[in-house]
Amino acid sequence: MYALIREVAKAHEVTILSLAGPGDDPALTERELGTTIAVRVPWTGRQPPSAAKRLGQLRALFSPRSAQHRQMIHPALQSALDRLLREQPVDLVHFEFSLTALYRLPSDLPVVLDVHNVEHDLVRQIGRHGSVIRRWFNGIEWRKLRRDEIEAWRRASLCLATSVADSQVIEAATGRTAIVIPNGIDLERVPRRPLTLGRPERLVFVGTLRYWPNAEGVRFFVSRVLPLLRNKIPDVEFVAVGADPPAELAAMARAAGVRLVGRVPDPQPWLERAGIVVVPLLSGGGTRLKILEAFAAGRPVVSTRLGAAGLEVEDGVHLLLADSPEEFAQAVTRLVESPQLRESLVENAWRLVNQRYRWTTIGQRLLDTYDRLISGPRPGDERVEAAVHTD
Repeated sequence: MYALIREVAKAHEVTILSLAGPGDDPALTERELGTTIAVRVPWTGRQPPSAAKRLGQLRALFSPRSAQHRQMIHPALQSALDRLLREQPVDLVHFEFSLTALYRLPSDLPVVLDVHNVEHDLVRQIGRHGSVIRRWFNGIEWRKLRRDEIEAWRRASLCLATSVADSQVIEAATGRTAIVIPNGIDLERVPRRPLTLGRPERLVFVGTLRYWPNAEGVRFFVSRVLPLLRNKIPDVEFVAVGADPPAELAAMARAAGVRLVGRVPDPQPWLERAGIVVVPLLSGGGTRLKILEAFAAGRPVVSTRLGAAGLEVEDGVHLLLADSPEEFAQAVTRLVESPQLRESLVENAWRLVNQRYRWTTIGQRLLDTYDRLISGPRPGDERVEAAVHTD
């Protein structure tokens, strides 16, 4: 979101309207990106699970709406949005995350909705795992969320997806074209570093660990893949970098050769020290920024096919793909044992992100989409104000 707002702000005047939870700093957003209107709330998706979240989930059980609707559709933000529209001319509203398009707007105002993920399908996948209570809750939640998401998609003038697969789901539900605006990378922020800075045997995973698919992937890797690797590479080391790991992962990190790192200000030093980046995801949606960051940093990647879904990558050319524990361990071993393969993957992957996944290129695609939606700039007025909701 930061990168896309920054690219749009190069051409137009942008006003950011956002929920802000404990610890969020709207002043920082305003310094980095421009005018920001923050609505303070007790909890957002950026904060770790809390009593406020659990209470909201409990109350949602007695509502026809999903728990995510309760979290994201806040009366105070609706009031701030109404006031913004009264006080200044707005040519287009861009919402982030599906449910935000359920905020009320004038019917003649163009609305772009960036879907990020098909959230109800993600909750459905998560609902297959965990405790009985978690499975029961998510079994109810994903069905409510599906109704909410489809309603939001249909309200928007245009939906954006990060992958072709997600765009097809949206198109099937709405009967309208969804535009693919992929995730991208800032090659200046994530510079390529020599492979010699990291040991080939050091495997790194980067991702928020309170996010279920990430935690699930780390559990799978430590319990199913790492034991196979130790038989072939005794000094293999696995490092998981990410905020708010659940207690069970902390317990697994006591095993030899496993290190669990919590929230870090910048993952780049960890990527620099990595010999290989692993993405052992078994569930999820959208596309993985973690793979693009590894490509940009010059690190070879082993991923499940689902982990690399939505990216224009080729197995054996840009990365290695493996799904079973045995295949994953074999792919990692190949990379550890072959400096030539590591260098080849790194070179091809860096060329791919440079050509297709730079934010400047993706941002221009978004600007072109805006122009088509509002039929070009209005005579005598080059401003396009966008009210952008982030969490």
